[in-house]
Amino acid sequence: MVKSDFSPLPPAEAIRFFQKKGYKFGFDWRDVWKEEHAVAFTVAKAMQIDLLQDIRAALQDALENGTTFDQFKKDLIPVLQKKGWWGKQEKTDPKTGLTESVTLGTPRRLGIIYDTNIRTAYAAGEWAAIEENAKDAPFLRYVCVLDERTRAQHRQWHDLILRYDDPFWATHYPPNGWKCRCSVIQYSDNDLKRRGFVPSKSPQIRYTEWENKRTGKIERIPEGIAPGFDYNVGKARYRAFTPEPDGNPPQTFQNRAAELPPLPEASPMPENSVLPEGLSDAEYARAFLSEFGADIGKPVIYTDVVGEPLVIDEGLFIDKKSGKYKLNKDNRKKYMKLLAASIKDPDEIWMIWAKTQAGKYILKRRYIKIYEAENGSHCLTVFDKNEDKWTGQTTFSPRAEDPQTGRDKYIQKYRDGFLAYKKRASR
Repeated sequence: MVKSDFSPLPPAEAIRFFQKKGYKFGFDWRDVWKEEHAVAFTVAKAMQIDLLQDIRAALQDALENGTTFDQFKKDLIPVLQKKGWWGKQEKTDPKTGLTESVTLGTPRRLGIIYDTNIRTAYAAGEWAAIEENAKDAPFLRYVCVLDERTRAQHRQWHDLILRYDDPFWATHYPPNGWKCRCSVIQYSDNDLKRRGFVPSKSPQIRYTEWENKRTGKIERIPEGIAPGFDYNVGKARYRAFTPEPDGNPPQTFQNRAAELPPLPEASPMPENSVLPEGLSDAEYARAFLSEFGADIGKPVIYTDVVGEPLVIDEGLFIDKKSGKYKLNKDNRKKYMKLLAASIKDPDEIWMIWAKTQAGKYILKRRYIKIYEAENGSHCLTVFDKNEDKWTGQTTFSPRAEDPQTGRDKYIQKYRDGFLAYKKRASR
């Protein structure tokens, strides 16, 4: 039984690390490898997006509120059982095409999921603090829990003291295996002297060969570290990632609009929000950029309401092939301020699987904002963003005897995927 209850609550960076993860499917734990775990949330054999969402939400609650494993397990087991993801079942491996008896959810598996995800989130948050304080406190001490469960090799690293930028930490920053309880403590030079500690000589790292039978690739694994754990999760958190399933979009990525409460009331159309005709492309672009404090040649990184960073620069409006502005699509240029508002103050944010020209699936974010015009019609602004492009659309609802019904009918088709954010109704 897992007894890994984490207290006190982790730093904000640990929570942010977990929040920023994308999703990736894997039938086998070896399908999502090393640094991919720092940028993608995955659970082996959980091949449906709703299952990943449920497990992730429970882990998010554990991080934010200090939920114990017992409570995590108590809350999540009924959800997984209701959706049929429990016990032993016959499943077909999408990689091999073979059907086999596999273990899905069990208390033991939930223990591993809980322990690994919480520990790596803590580790990423702690590494962020280490880098921030490295100038004043450049030394790290490897610390083990010295009991009968401690791995022999990890025990040998106990009290090893190295600078934070020593190559050792690129592969040996804990956790270094399943249920690894090792940690590091950061020290200044004066801290070391007061405690009688002396910096260690950087150890020689010995490697063993291990075959990933899912890929056929031979991996060089440092001795004492479990396969797939030989990376620094804190450093890997900076890596950009575009989540994509393996070959096909998730079949359970369904429209959930019917399950949602009504949309927030439409906001009044801001004055001077529609730009005049006849401006240059650069002026239209500036109207959008200025809403974020950016300008042509002056990009900014804007953090949206759920903590997701967006690069705001003129590149949003320039065709990569021609190098020319692309502002005429859907007559969107005069609505630049409204499109900016959909990002800054959205009513909803959706995450949607989209197929690229190359046939792969990527996850895009959709920002939705609703306005009410003076004539009673409703204006919908939609801003879609994936890793390298965006689309924007501004449409007005058809007039209807019942404006609410008319609004909901025309807006419904844009509410797809799963809901990442919903604006709270004003009181």
